[in-house]
Amino acid sequence: MALVLRLLGPIELVAGGRSMDIGGPRQRTVLATLGLNVERVTSMDGLIAAVWGEEPPETARGQIQVCISGLRKQLAEAGHADAIRTVPPGYRLELHADDVDTLAFARLVTTATEAADTGRTADAVDALRTALALWRGPALDGVDSEVVRRGATALDEQRLTAIEERVRLDLALGQHQQLVSELHALVNDHPLRERLHELLMIALYRSGRSAEALNAYRHARDVLIEEIGVEPGQALRELELAILNRDPALNLDSPPAEPAPEPVVVTVPKQMPASVADFTGRQAEVDDIVALLTERARGYGMPVVAISGRGGVGKSSLAVRVAHELAEHFPDGQLYADLRDTSPPGQVARFLRALGIAGRAVPETLDERAALYRSTLSGKRVLVVLDDVGTEDQALPLLPGSPGCAVIMTSRVRLGSLPGAYHVDLDPLDTQTALALLNRIVGDRRVRAEVDDAQELVRLCEGLPLALRIGGARLASRPNWRIGGLVHRLRDEGRRLDELSHRSWTLRSSIALTFENLSPEARRLFRLLALVETPELHAWTAAALLDATLGDAEDVLESLVDARLLDAVEYPEARHLRYRLHDLVRVYAKELLADSITPYESEAALRRVLGGWLSLVDAAHREEYGGDYTVVHSTAPRWQPPDASPSSYIGAGAALGWWDSERAALVAAVRQAARTGFVAQCWDLALTCVTLFEVKGYFDDWKSVTELAHEASVLAGDHNGVGAMRYSMGTWCMFQSRLAEADQCFADAVDAFAEAGNEHGGALALRNAAHIDGLCGRHDRMLTKYDIALATMRAVGDRIGEAHILRNQARYWLDNDDLGRARVLLTDALSICRAEGCRRAEAQAVHTLAELYLTSGEFDRARESLHTVLRIVRDASDKIGETHALYALGVLRHREGRVDNAMTTLAHALDLATRVRERVVEAKANHVLGEIALLRTDFAAAIDHLEAARGLFADLRSSAWEAGATALLAQARDGRADSSAAGTVAVPNEPGRRGSDHRAA
Repeated sequence: MALVLRLLGPIELVAGGRSMDIGGPRQRTVLATLGLNVERVTSMDGLIAAVWGEEPPETARGQIQVCISGLRKQLAEAGHADAIRTVPPGYRLELHADDVDTLAFARLVTTATEAADTGRTADAVDALRTALALWRGPALDGVDSEVVRRGATALDEQRLTAIEERVRLDLALGQHQQLVSELHALVNDHPLRERLHELLMIALYRSGRSAEALNAYRHARDVLIEEIGVEPGQALRELELAILNRDPALNLDSPPAEPAPEPVVVTVPKQMPASVADFTGRQAEVDDIVALLTERARGYGMPVVAISGRGGVGKSSLAVRVAHELAEHFPDGQLYADLRDTSPPGQVARFLRALGIAGRAVPETLDERAALYRSTLSGKRVLVVLDDVGTEDQALPLLPGSPGCAVIMTSRVRLGSLPGAYHVDLDPLDTQTALALLNRIVGDRRVRAEVDDAQELVRLCEGLPLALRIGGARLASRPNWRIGGLVHRLRDEGRRLDELSHRSWTLRSSIALTFENLSPEARRLFRLLALVETPELHAWTAAALLDATLGDAEDVLESLVDARLLDAVEYPEARHLRYRLHDLVRVYAKELLADSITPYESEAALRRVLGGWLSLVDAAHREEYGGDYTVVHSTAPRWQPPDASPSSYIGAGAALGWWDSERAALVAAVRQAARTGFVAQCWDLALTCVTLFEVKGYFDDWKSVTELAHEASVLAGDHNGVGAMRYSMGTWCMFQSRLAEADQCFADAVDAFAEAGNEHGGALALRNAAHIDGLCGRHDRMLTKYDIALATMRAVGDRIGEAHILRNQARYWLDNDDLGRARVLLTDALSICRAEGCRRAEAQAVHTLAELYLTSGEFDRARESLHTVLRIVRDASDKIGETHALYALGVLRHREGRVDNAMTTLAHALDLATRVRERVVEAKANHVLGEIALLRTDFAAAIDHLEAARGLFADLRSSAWEAGATALLAQARDGRADSSAAGTVAVPNEPGRRGSDHRAA
């Protein structure tokens, strides 16, 4: 679907001829700002300034991300989901030039300029009329933003300039009489534009209205003196004198003035270094830059291309390659400067001498040299390449002023303050291109012989051309070396940077050069980042490392992003940016850490980071449960930035989503805590994350961190840690239906918590041990344990733990047909859950109530309850809870006689249970589907389902259910079942009753 962005008037986004709803004022401002910088990156700070000015709220970044997300949804509906790209340090709007009216306007003005320059006046007028027809009113009318208004003012100025040029050309075509009325209106609207007064005077004079032309001058003079206190400019005064003298030059048929002579070129500099012989890939970037720089000046200034990227990513090679391809387009020469070790005054002097200025004629001051440099290049077509620019100030004196010239510059930082620059952010090579480069260096035969090792070499070099050239050069100089041998050397992280050096090439020095240009605080953070072993990190992580505010840490992080030592990574639904440290850069950071940071400082910084994780998971747990319920914590210190709370970082109602997005980081944090001896932090994090592992079905992560934290706790003699991890492992075994192992784990946990004097932990373990007793038929022991655990829960104030026990007691009475007692217990449990705001425990209580209603024949109330459960578990993306709810709903529909609906629902429950490995529901869904198939005399389907059910019940050691499935299976095999017979089969419990939910914790 065609998409058009209109800025020349009220902002409008049009898809398929239909105007789209852009959203509220804030979102419109964000789109307007991106539109003003289309195909260029707009920084996050720039967007914040556009929306709020100098006083943004603390949540500004998050609100901008919400606006971007909203715009992306709108664009996705129009089939342009990728139109807004995240490109550090902000975003880039990518639309075709024909689909943005500002770009279409600029292109038409350029076309008109070219036509006018070659004497095609009528064509030029047509192009300008077409360009001006794109305007629907003042640019970006209705967007209330100072930043946007500045951009709109510039656009309005371009419109007026185009109008003046069109009028000038119409006068050249003899349209003076037709223009008088229009010019009167323009002068009234823009009384301070002297050029419009001049054009009106010429139109009047050529129309035979000399007196009116002179009156127009006097009116212009009066307005200028009254409004701004100045006399008319020289051009207007000379025009008045020419009219008084009836100067023939004013006539339409006067001969044109002689063209100025072409400037004499004193010398043609050819300073470009040789292009890299094995230059590989980057064709898209080459094509884009060549296309941009070979266009004629667009009337808005000289084209500037700024290439930025990590050290070693190939910025200089790309710039030089493009420069050689453009040689014929810049006949007046090419200037090249490596600014790494050169001061601006010295480099300007060098350029002047290259352009033929004698040494003694070079001025003393930088300003005078820059002025002479621009004057010398005036009217010429020269390409200037500025390599390894450190700051914008370093480059500004070297920029020509002539629109016929062009500039390519490279930098390790993004030069965001360069006006009108086209930015190229260079990424590492993809695997295929990197292998092609390796082919060209070491030969195709060697690469094909060890293709797996070649791919591993590319990965270890992170696709950096410099690293690949170093590794390739070492292989090329040693024909007897195998690629696998070099890969083996590079796998040793401690030697990796040593291995990536060859003669004058060293990757370490490339990274060091970037590091040395950082501020002291950025250098400190860069070193400390080596401590963090999570795959990505947040701004709060940097704040913890520096022991600083979140705002200060974000500023330092952004400086590392600007220096290309970090990547800023944005995920569509995430509330905050994340940052990623490349492996090779991390190796260098570790070298610096060992040399410059004391072990005490490192330990303190890591303790703060782990304390930050503890604060966050505590907040997530409280958000999910309504308080510090059903969990025990260590005394390990928590940490948070002084200017941000953990709950604000996670977001209201978003605990599970946040937890899920941070799973890999949390697992890495547990592992690092165990390895570095932070035992309390290790088991505390592992236990608090059990809710995430359980709800999302991350059983492998659950088991691995629990075993790791248990081992660390045993070695440290931490009884609380041992108890917590045996409790966690018992719950894991319970979910895997490994009941004997679970029973032993809970017994161990009770003993360990008793040793530590932790009554709360003991009650949690005892509660789950009671649940195992119930599943194994030990009901007297179960009831006793529940009573003891319930008393302790009430004593320590664990309201949700209390509600869990009340629900489990109710299930026992429900299974024993004491519906009255079960109803009272469930009502109390549900009341507690709702009072504390624990939606997850509420879902479990309502689910059990639905079973009660199903037993008592209250089908409408059962259905309403199960729909409530489904809403809760789906909002939380609780797939395991969803399987139980769907299974119960399928049983309800079966009991109601809605067999087709029941089969569909149960099939859905079975599919989901299989995917999340919820074997209890998988077994029972197969059982009920087999029973339905038997009722329908579909014996083949019945046999398939019942065989699966019997096998699962056998694995789960559920002998009564296994016996029921075996009996039904026999009927199916004999083919003798009918509806009445199938309905009389002895099944130990009605589907959806005892044991249907093993989620006690």
